[in-house]
Amino acid sequence: MGNKVVYKTVYLKRYKEVGKLQKKKWTMFIRRLTRANHFFQKYKPYSFNHYSSTKFASSGNSFKKRFKNNLLTKKTFNYFYGELKRKYLKKQMTAIYRSKEMKNPRNICIELFESRLDSVLKRAKFCSSIKEARQLIAHRHVKINQKIETSYSCILKRGDLIEIVDTSRRIVKVKLNNILKEHYNKVLFPTVPGYLVVNYKTLNIVFGNIENYNFSSLLNFQNDTDRAIDSYYRD
Repeated sequence: MGNKVVYKTVYLKRYKEVGKLQKKKWTMFIRRLTRANHFFQKYKPYSFNHYSSTKFASSGNSFKKRFKNNLLTKKTFNYFYGELKRKYLKKQMTAIYRSKEMKNPRNICIELFESRLDSVLKRAKFCSSIKEARQLIAHRHVKINQKIETSYSCILKRGDLIEIVDTSRRIVKVKLNNILKEHYNKVLFPTVPGYLVVNYKTLNIVFGNIENYNFSSLLNFQNDTDRAIDSYYRD
Protein backbone atom coordinates (compact mmCIF):
# COMPACT_ATOMS: atom_id res chain seq x y z
CA MET A 1 0.00 0.00 0.00
CA GLY A 2 2.91 2.32 0.78
CA ASN A 3 4.40 1.85 -2.69
CA LYS A 4 1.07 2.67 -4.28
CA VAL A 5 0.80 5.93 -2.31
CA VAL A 6 4.33 6.95 -3.31
CA TYR A 7 3.65 6.06 -6.92
CA LYS A 8 0.39 8.01 -7.03
CA THR A 9 2.05 11.01 -5.34
CA VAL A 10 4.86 11.11 -7.92
CA TYR A 11 2.37 10.56 -10.68
CA LEU A 12 0.18 13.48 -9.55
CA LYS A 13 3.08 15.88 -9.08
CA ARG A 14 4.63 15.07 -12.46
CA TYR A 15 1.61 15.00 -14.72
CA LYS A 16 -1.07 16.74 -12.55
CA GLU A 17 -3.74 14.37 -13.77
CA VAL A 18 -5.90 14.26 -10.69
CA GLY A 19 -9.03 13.75 -12.75
CA LYS A 20 -7.88 10.31 -14.01
CA LEU A 21 -8.16 8.75 -10.54
CA GLN A 22 -11.90 8.08 -10.54
CA LYS A 23 -12.11 5.25 -8.01
CA LYS A 24 -13.69 5.99 -4.63
CA LYS A 25 -10.68 4.69 -2.68
CA TRP A 26 -8.58 7.61 -3.98
CA THR A 27 -11.03 10.41 -3.02
CA MET A 28 -9.61 11.08 0.47
CA PHE A 29 -6.05 10.81 -0.86
CA ILE A 30 -6.70 13.34 -3.62
CA ARG A 31 -8.46 15.71 -1.21
CA ARG A 32 -5.57 15.66 1.26
CA LEU A 33 -2.97 16.02 -1.47
CA THR A 34 -4.67 19.03 -3.05
CA ARG A 35 -5.12 20.61 0.37
CA ALA A 36 -1.43 20.11 1.18
CA ASN A 37 -0.42 21.75 -2.11
CA HIS A 38 -2.27 24.99 -1.42
CA PHE A 39 -0.07 28.05 -1.32
CA PHE A 40 -0.80 28.90 2.32
CA GLN A 41 0.02 25.30 3.36
CA LYS A 42 3.02 24.80 1.13
CA TYR A 43 4.77 28.06 2.02
CA LYS A 44 3.51 28.69 5.55
CA PRO A 45 6.01 30.42 7.89
CA TYR A 46 7.59 28.84 10.93
CA SER A 47 5.42 28.73 14.03
CA PHE A 48 6.31 30.35 17.34
CA ASN A 49 7.87 27.15 18.70
CA HIS A 50 10.52 27.11 15.96
CA TYR A 51 12.21 30.19 17.41
CA SER A 52 14.65 29.65 20.23
CA SER A 53 16.96 31.81 22.28
CA THR A 54 20.30 30.72 23.60
CA LYS A 55 20.68 30.02 27.31
CA PHE A 56 24.24 31.33 27.33
CA ALA A 57 23.73 34.82 25.90
CA SER A 58 25.31 37.82 27.52
CA SER A 59 23.44 39.42 30.39
CA GLY A 60 20.28 41.22 29.26
CA ASN A 61 20.84 40.72 25.52
CA SER A 62 18.94 37.49 24.89
CA PHE A 63 15.40 37.56 23.56
CA LYS A 64 14.17 35.64 26.60
CA LYS A 65 15.63 38.08 29.13
CA ARG A 66 14.50 41.16 27.24
CA PHE A 67 10.95 39.79 27.01
CA LYS A 68 10.96 38.96 30.73
CA ASN A 69 12.26 42.41 31.75
CA ASN A 70 9.79 44.24 29.51
CA LEU A 71 6.86 42.20 30.79
CA LEU A 72 7.89 42.69 34.43
CA THR A 73 8.24 46.44 33.93
CA LYS A 74 4.84 46.76 32.25
CA LYS A 75 3.04 44.69 34.89
CA THR A 76 4.68 46.54 37.79
CA PHE A 77 3.73 49.90 36.33
CA ASN A 78 0.18 48.72 35.65
CA TYR A 79 -0.38 47.30 39.15
CA PHE A 80 1.01 50.45 40.77
CA TYR A 81 -1.75 52.49 39.10
CA GLY A 82 -4.57 50.09 39.86
CA GLU A 83 -4.52 47.63 36.94
CA LEU A 84 -5.57 49.88 34.09
CA LYS A 85 -6.84 48.52 30.80
CA ARG A 86 -4.25 47.68 28.17
CA LYS A 87 -6.08 49.70 25.52
CA TYR A 88 -5.97 52.84 27.70
CA LEU A 89 -2.29 52.35 28.54
CA LYS A 90 -1.31 51.80 24.91
CA LYS A 91 -3.19 54.95 23.86
CA GLN A 92 -1.54 57.10 26.52
CA MET A 93 1.95 55.64 26.03
CA THR A 94 1.70 56.12 22.26
CA ALA A 95 0.78 59.78 22.76
CA ILE A 96 3.71 60.21 25.17
CA TYR A 97 6.13 58.41 22.83
CA ARG A 98 5.13 60.64 19.91
CA SER A 99 4.99 63.81 21.98
CA LYS A 100 6.86 66.76 20.51
CA GLU A 101 7.39 68.47 23.85
CA MET A 102 10.92 69.26 24.90
CA LYS A 103 10.43 67.54 28.26
CA ASN A 104 11.67 64.08 29.12
CA PRO A 105 9.03 61.40 28.21
CA ARG A 106 9.52 59.86 31.65
CA ASN A 107 8.48 63.10 33.39
CA ILE A 108 5.49 63.50 31.07
CA CYS A 109 4.35 59.95 31.83
CA ILE A 110 4.58 60.23 35.63
CA GLU A 111 2.97 63.68 35.67
CA LEU A 112 0.08 62.40 33.56
CA PHE A 113 -0.69 59.36 35.70
CA GLU A 114 -0.21 61.25 38.95
CA SER A 115 -2.69 63.89 37.75
CA ARG A 116 -5.50 61.33 37.56
CA LEU A 117 -8.28 61.75 40.10
CA ASP A 118 -7.92 58.26 41.59
CA SER A 119 -4.17 58.74 42.06
CA VAL A 120 -4.68 62.09 43.78
CA LEU A 121 -7.18 60.63 46.27
CA LYS A 122 -4.72 57.84 47.06
CA ARG A 123 -1.77 60.24 47.49
CA ALA A 124 -3.87 62.46 49.79
CA LYS A 125 -4.53 59.40 52.02
CA PHE A 126 -8.30 59.60 51.55
CA CYS A 127 -8.14 55.93 50.50
CA SER A 128 -5.80 53.06 51.21
CA SER A 129 -5.69 51.96 47.56
CA ILE A 130 -6.49 53.24 44.09
CA LYS A 131 -9.33 50.73 43.77
CA GLU A 132 -10.99 52.22 46.86
CA ALA A 133 -10.59 55.66 45.31
CA ARG A 134 -12.35 54.47 42.15
CA GLN A 135 -15.18 53.08 44.24
CA LEU A 136 -15.64 56.47 45.94
CA ILE A 137 -15.69 58.23 42.58
CA ALA A 138 -18.09 55.73 40.99
CA HIS A 139 -20.55 56.12 43.89
CA ARG A 140 -20.66 59.90 43.39
CA HIS A 141 -18.84 60.84 46.60
CA VAL A 142 -16.30 63.20 44.98
CA LYS A 143 -16.71 66.68 43.51
CA ILE A 144 -14.33 68.69 41.33
CA ASN A 145 -14.88 72.43 41.29
CA GLN A 146 -18.28 71.92 42.97
CA LYS A 147 -19.46 69.39 40.35
CA ILE A 148 -19.81 65.66 40.99
CA GLU A 149 -17.24 63.69 39.01
CA THR A 150 -17.81 60.00 38.11
CA SER A 151 -14.78 59.42 35.87
CA TYR A 152 -11.76 58.20 37.83
CA SER A 153 -9.48 58.83 34.82
CA CYS A 154 -10.18 62.56 34.94
CA ILE A 155 -6.96 64.56 34.53
CA LEU A 156 -6.70 67.39 37.04
CA LYS A 157 -5.29 70.82 36.29
CA ARG A 158 -3.49 73.35 38.41
CA GLY A 159 -5.92 75.05 40.81
CA ASP A 160 -8.65 72.38 40.71
CA LEU A 161 -10.54 71.90 43.97
CA ILE A 162 -11.42 68.33 45.00
CA GLU A 163 -14.12 67.95 47.64
CA ILE A 164 -15.97 65.13 49.35
CA VAL A 165 -19.76 65.30 49.34
CA ASP A 166 -21.18 66.32 52.73
CA THR A 167 -23.14 63.10 53.16
CA SER A 168 -20.04 61.01 52.41
CA ARG A 169 -17.49 62.60 54.73
CA ARG A 170 -18.03 60.02 57.42
CA ILE A 171 -16.91 57.24 55.05
CA VAL A 172 -13.69 59.03 54.17
CA LYS A 173 -12.93 59.93 57.80
CA VAL A 174 -13.22 56.28 58.84
CA LYS A 175 -10.77 55.26 56.11
CA LEU A 176 -8.45 58.12 57.00
CA ASN A 177 -8.40 57.09 60.68
CA ASN A 178 -7.56 53.51 59.72
CA ILE A 179 -4.66 54.71 57.56
CA LEU A 180 -3.35 56.95 60.34
CA LYS A 181 -3.55 54.11 62.90
CA GLU A 182 -1.66 51.79 60.58
CA HIS A 183 1.13 54.31 60.06
CA TYR A 184 1.19 55.21 63.77
CA ASN A 185 1.87 51.57 64.68
CA LYS A 186 4.79 51.60 62.24
CA VAL A 187 6.06 54.92 63.67
CA LEU A 188 5.69 56.45 60.20
CA PHE A 189 3.47 59.42 59.46
CA PRO A 190 1.96 59.35 55.96
CA THR A 191 3.54 61.97 53.73
CA VAL A 192 1.58 63.95 51.13
CA PRO A 193 3.21 65.18 47.90
CA GLY A 194 4.12 68.85 47.82
CA TYR A 195 1.88 69.65 44.86
CA LEU A 196 -1.23 68.77 46.93
CA VAL A 197 -2.68 71.12 49.55
CA VAL A 198 -4.88 68.99 51.81
CA ASN A 199 -7.27 70.14 54.53
CA TYR A 200 -8.19 67.11 56.62
CA LYS A 201 -10.85 68.98 58.61
CA THR A 202 -12.95 69.93 55.59
CA LEU A 203 -11.61 67.04 53.43
CA ASN A 204 -10.62 69.34 50.56
CA ILE A 205 -7.69 69.03 48.18
CA VAL A 206 -6.20 71.76 45.98
CA PHE A 207 -4.20 70.45 43.07
CA GLY A 208 -1.05 72.56 42.66
CA ASN A 209 1.91 72.69 40.30
CA ILE A 210 3.05 69.17 39.43
CA GLU A 211 5.68 70.09 36.81
CA ASN A 212 9.28 69.12 37.56
CA TYR A 213 8.29 67.47 40.84
CA ASN A 214 10.62 64.82 42.27
CA PHE A 215 8.56 61.62 42.37
CA SER A 216 11.31 59.41 43.77
CA SER A 217 9.65 59.33 47.21
CA LEU A 218 6.29 58.24 45.73
CA LEU A 219 7.53 55.41 43.51
CA ASN A 220 8.22 52.71 46.08
CA PHE A 221 9.47 50.22 43.47
CA GLN A 222 12.33 49.97 41.02
CA ASN A 223 10.68 51.07 37.81
CA ASP A 224 12.08 51.84 34.38
CA THR A 225 9.42 54.20 33.01
CA ASP A 226 11.23 54.64 29.70
CA ARG A 227 11.08 50.90 29.10
CA ALA A 228 7.37 50.82 30.07
CA ILE A 229 6.59 53.59 27.56
CA ASP A 230 8.52 51.87 24.78
CA SER A 231 7.06 48.42 25.53
CA TYR A 232 3.43 49.59 25.55
CA TYR A 233 4.04 51.58 22.37
CA ARG A 234 5.65 48.63 20.55
CA ASP A 235 3.19 46.00 21.76
